[in-house]
Amino acid sequence: MKIFYTGVLALLFYFNSNATTWTVTVANYSFSPSTVNAVVGDVIQFNWSSGFHTTTCGSGLPGTSLPAGAQEWDSPMIPGDETFSYTVTVAGNYLYGCIPHFSGMQGTIIVSSTLAVSFGPFTVLNNNNTALLQWKTLSEVNTDYFSIRKSTDAIHFYEIARANAAGNSNVTAAYQFADNDLGETYKYLYYEIVTVDKDKKESFSPIKTIRNNRIIKDKLIVALSPNPVTRPGQVQIRFNADKRDDMDVSVINSAGKLVLKTKMAAFYGLNNSHLHICDLEKGIYYIRFSLAGKTETKKVAVL
Repeated sequence: MKIFYTGVLALLFYFNSNATTWTVTVANYSFSPSTVNAVVGDVIQFNWSSGFHTTTCGSGLPGTSLPAGAQEWDSPMIPGDETFSYTVTVAGNYLYGCIPHFSGMQGTIIVSSTLAVSFGPFTVLNNNNTALLQWKTLSEVNTDYFSIRKSTDAIHFYEIARANAAGNSNVTAAYQFADNDLGETYKYLYYEIVTVDKDKKESFSPIKTIRNNRIIKDKLIVALSPNPVTRPGQVQIRFNADKRDDMDVSVINSAGKLVLKTKMAAFYGLNNSHLHICDLEKGIYYIRFSLAGKTETKKVAVL
C-alpha cells in the first residue's frame, strides 16, 4: 500500500516551470544514483528494476530524515508497483531508504530552495587526464563564489577550489576550472558546483562523472566487506561499470559446488550493492563476479 502525502495543489504554481525530473533506479539493493541534487519543484521518479524493496522517508523507517514541513513517503518498489514519483516542496537534505534493507540501501536528495544563479550548461570532460569543468550562468543574484567539489563515491564531496562569482548579472558569464589531481586509484570521479551567495546560502548543481584513465589497477570489485560475514548480515559490494549492464555473480563452496547464482544491475560509474550469503552453511566460499568480459573472484568466510 502506498502512503504519500501531497502538498496543497496551489503550491505547484509556485514551482519553477522548468522543473526537472530526476530518475532513480531501484535495483540489487541500491538506489542509483545514490545522491541527487535537486531544486524545490523538481520531481524524483523511482523506477523499479529488480528485487523486493521500498522507497521510504519518514516515520515509517527510523533512521531516515527530511526537512521540517516536508511530506513523508512510503512506497513499495516491486513488480506491479514499479514507478513512484515524489515532488520536493521543501529545501534541505532527505535521507531515505528501503525498509527491509536499510542498513545497506540508502539514498540522499539534496534540495536547494531557489537558485542564486540561472545555470546554463555544466560539463566535465576528461581532457588529456585533466578534469575540465565548464559552466555558464545566464543570470546571477547576490552570488559570492562557486565552491568546486569532488567525490570518489558520489556521496561524500569535498571542496577542491573556489571561483569568484559575478555577484549580480543579467548577462551570460562563462567559468571553468581544471583539476589536474585525478590520482591513480579511483576509476570514476564526481564533481558538483555549489553556488554560495553573500548570505552564505548554498545551492547545488547536478552531479557530473568522468572516467579516470590514470588508474594503475582497473579493478572490477573495488571493495567487499565484511569478511568474514556473520548472521544476520550480508556482504557489501562496490564495483565499477563502464556502461549499463548486468553483472553475473556466482557463489561456490569449498567443494567446488555452485550454491548461489544471481545478477546485479550495473550502472555507469561506481556501484553499491550487497549479497545475502549469511544463510549459507558456515565455511569458506568463493564469489565469482563477471561483467563485460572481466572476471574476478573473492574468497569469503561465513561464520
